[in-house]
Amino acid sequence: MAERRGLWQMILVQVGWHISVSAFLLGSTVGSGTNFRTGITAILIGNLVLSGLAVLIGIVGFRAGLTSYLISRVVFGVRGSVLVSVVLGIIAMGFIGVLMDAWSAAIHRLVPAVPAWTIIVGLAIAITTTAITGFKGLARFKSVAVPVEILIALIALVIIMTRDGGFAKVLAHNPAAPITLTAALGAAVSTWISGVALVSDVSRYARSIRDVVISSIAGFVGGAGIFEAIASISAMKVGNGNFVLVLEGLGLLLPGVIMLILALWNTADNNLYSSSLAFTNASRILGAAVPRAAWVVVAVLIAVVTAFAGFAAEFLKFLTIIGVLAPPFVGIVVSHFWLLGRVREASDRLLSTAPLVRWEALIAWVAGSLVGYHTTFFVKALNGLIAGAIVYAVLVLIREKVFGRQAAADPVTTEGTA
Repeated sequence: MAERRGLWQMILVQVGWHISVSAFLLGSTVGSGTNFRTGITAILIGNLVLSGLAVLIGIVGFRAGLTSYLISRVVFGVRGSVLVSVVLGIIAMGFIGVLMDAWSAAIHRLVPAVPAWTIIVGLAIAITTTAITGFKGLARFKSVAVPVEILIALIALVIIMTRDGGFAKVLAHNPAAPITLTAALGAAVSTWISGVALVSDVSRYARSIRDVVISSIAGFVGGAGIFEAIASISAMKVGNGNFVLVLEGLGLLLPGVIMLILALWNTADNNLYSSSLAFTNASRILGAAVPRAAWVVVAVLIAVVTAFAGFAAEFLKFLTIIGVLAPPFVGIVVSHFWLLGRVREASDRLLSTAPLVRWEALIAWVAGSLVGYHTTFFVKALNGLIAGAIVYAVLVLIREKVFGRQAAADPVTTEGTA
């Protein structure tokens, strides 16, 4: 409890994490493909859904004081959590690598004297300095970055809205290549569903359930949602959701570059922190006492390699991968603790009673991923989440019905719980 933080720090870290350059990419997609009402509705509903899921998982992290990867031990089993940790850890840093690639190229085009590779390396060093010290480093940096980002975004929005037809031009926007509300909603959910999966890494520092709820809503709606909406409005008004290029056109190149760097740094150091926790969890289970600081370096190298591989053009495909693999994990965790009522179990016994492998969870993860990948109706990410949750609950209930709850559990172990 001595490590718990106040509400303001929780809000800063959550909002800073979710003010991401991915908001500008999503905003460009939604803003160029929808009218104002459809676009804002998709962004609002998508982030409210994410907020609700984040609250459910965040409360588990708060009550137990566990990272998302220690929670995965409880749900997937000690050995089963190794696979979860490696997959989610690589996804988190691969996503950052794609963003590094996209935005280092953007900065290079605006400031040709600065090579793109130096921007990638510089960002890698920067995010390492804040992530390596854990929550304290994240909170310290975001206390400076978040107010600056909000100020720049508001100034840009005011300038955009007061020029060339005002807000009426946004309301009159008709996309040349329209996308459906469902497609826009799916993009909004997929962009930050991995953040929901990792939210316990932050929420475990909260002092109360109230703080978990407020900070989660602030992060997804106030951070991701508002910046996605601003980027969408920008795309509708001037045809571009890339705030750096928009600000350059307004004669505000330096604020645009600052905005971009802070937004990428804010998200990347949180993902780096979570990935290092993931790899630490996996290594300890496998018997390797590698310190978290070393895994911070390994995780940032994954992002750098991804960036140099040039995957920026595949951003939407990368979102598809995240939208297939991350939602079932979220659904299974919600199902375990809330649908099956395990949230009421004593938090100090969660790890000590974890089985070696919980096959129901692994089967449900595969099933949910397949449903999310193959379905074409509704929102693919939510389809996978719901399928994973239902399959897991059904398999657990069947097993307990056949063998009884105690007998159905795998042999328990305290392996790797340090």
